[in-house]
Amino acid sequence: MRSAQVHDLADLNNIHHQLEELFHQHQVAVLKFDCAGAKTFLDSFEEGMSIHMKEENEILLPLYRERAVQIRGGDCAVFIGEHEKIVEWLGRLKLRLSRIPLTDPRPQDILALLDDEAHFKKFIEHHTLRENRILYPELERVVTPKEKAGLIRLLTFSLGDPDNPPSDI
Repeated sequence: MRSAQVHDLADLNNIHHQLEELFHQHQVAVLKFDCAGAKTFLDSFEEGMSIHMKEENEILLPLYRERAVQIRGGDCAVFIGEHEKIVEWLGRLKLRLSRIPLTDPRPQDILALLDDEAHFKKFIEHHTLRENRILYPELERVVTPKEKAGLIRLLTFSLGDPDNPPSDI
């Protein structure tokens, strides 16, 4: 359920702010040596990101491919490739986190995880920027008002309350 009113397709991509908050909470848990909490937040982040990317891949990118001008650095293959890299990154981060002992985590393991996560965050930042500057404005340009209203109703692009992730995750 969306917490804010969505008027433009670009508003849908504000889910990245919610995802950033989940990732931040994951990193705070890592710093507190709370590996179980860090895993819960990372799992919630991964689930939200997966839903977001699935909706983009299955609904928005085909529309973009069909109607939009393929701007250099903004063709569908770039967005799909970045989504695949996000999945790879998350697998790597989850593996690294799983290898940190729950009872006595070593500071060097925590630092190694945070170093990897810094690179991941930069990648996500560039991906979000590309979507905000190319994908969503171009989609906004090529859809009719009726199509836009339908897309806004169709797409979830919200995590609910990022401060309280679902307990069954």
